[in-house]
Amino acid sequence: MKLNKLLAVIAIFINLCAVNTAQAQTAPTNQHCDILYAGQTTAVGSVCVTVNTSDVNLDYVLIGDWKLTEAHAWIGDSLAGLPVNGSGNPQIGLFPYQADTLSAATYSFTIPISQLAVNVDTFCNAEIFVAAHAVVTRTVAGGTGGNASDDDDDDDDDDDDEKSDKSGKGGKSGKAGKSSSAGKSSNASASGGKGAASSAVASTSSGKGKSNVSGKSGKSDQSGKSGKSGKSGDQAGGGSGQPATQTESAWAGSMQIASGGSWARYFSFTNDFCDDTDPEYPLVVLPAGCFNVFGQGVSSTTEPVTAIGFTPVGVTDTTNAWLNTYSSLPSGYFGGDLVRDNGAIVGTFLAGLGSPSDFAVELALDGNASPSLIVSSVNVYFDTAGLYQDMSPLDYGLSLVGNGTGSLQALVPLQFAPEQMDTILHAVVCTGGIE
Repeated sequence: MKLNKLLAVIAIFINLCAVNTAQAQTAPTNQHCDILYAGQTTAVGSVCVTVNTSDVNLDYVLIGDWKLTEAHAWIGDSLAGLPVNGSGNPQIGLFPYQADTLSAATYSFTIPISQLAVNVDTFCNAEIFVAAHAVVTRTVAGGTGGNASDDDDDDDDDDDDEKSDKSGKGGKSGKAGKSSSAGKSSNASASGGKGAASSAVASTSSGKGKSNVSGKSGKSDQSGKSGKSGKSGDQAGGGSGQPATQTESAWAGSMQIASGGSWARYFSFTNDFCDDTDPEYPLVVLPAGCFNVFGQGVSSTTEPVTAIGFTPVGVTDTTNAWLNTYSSLPSGYFGGDLVRDNGAIVGTFLAGLGSPSDFAVELALDGNASPSLIVSSVNVYFDTAGLYQDMSPLDYGLSLVGNGTGSLQALVPLQFAPEQMDTILHAVVCTGGIE
């Protein structure tokens, strides 16, 4: 049994790789997959969870000739939040993510992390539980068409077996001629004709004969009712040999949801993918006695500036930054204050176009501060308005080194001068004597 399960697992991943070899070779590292089982033991595909910075993708991928007709999923950081009935069995009708009337080999749910049953603050490195249910079908030649077991649904019916109230009774059959392959029954039921069943199995002591179609036989007022008839018709693989649809309930994973309950399953994984998906921002290193400052533009009638405050990434304190948007042409300059992490103003600045082909920046620290202050380093971002994305000050693009004084001036050549410009000015300021 263990060998068969291992072979089934290998077969699934061989099939998945065959779908797209290039994609399989570059499988994302922030993904976890588990096997999708139909009827408890038949591996019919897989369910994969991919964690991104803002959402989670849940992908159903089937193999062979299996098709997905329904999908129901729940994801959370505790099984206590899983919808279950009084017996502890899952209520798939209450799962938050639903899809039906499908007929495909693949299907995906894209779920914002904010909508998951998880604590967003502890989502990284948390154990995540996934209950992924499906209804799957395939066409079998002359086989038994079945119904998906719903003992894992939100009712308490148990239909693991297709039970018949009249297991020995077959359907009424019409007149038929004799068949060379018919087996004679030593104790046949009463019949109105002499026709022999075309697929009946000769038996002197068979059990109850289940049948959808009892095969072609003579006219009978008790056709198929026989204490000594075998399985006949389509269920025995004989009869007309018409293809039938096999329908199964399927669950991903190998852990049972309710001990002693239905066979419904789940799987879990540790969400250690966050570090791989979060961007890395280089930190600004602050020597002893130094602090961060940012330039906040001051609006005026001659130099209109919109200064939008935000918390910068890549800094080691709670300093606020300002994204300053201004009209760079024709005058080009705007001014403002240099503000440190505690809100104190420690100096002023000017920034903007020194000419249509030059960007200029000038810092002047408070000359009356005690102890005296010096500019250690400066980082400046400037570009067309609306293009800024989160980044560390060390990635702003223009880095300048202080000269050991409380002021700094620089002029940088430009290839173009946009009419609307965004500028962020960052500096590391230190007390006198520290470089």
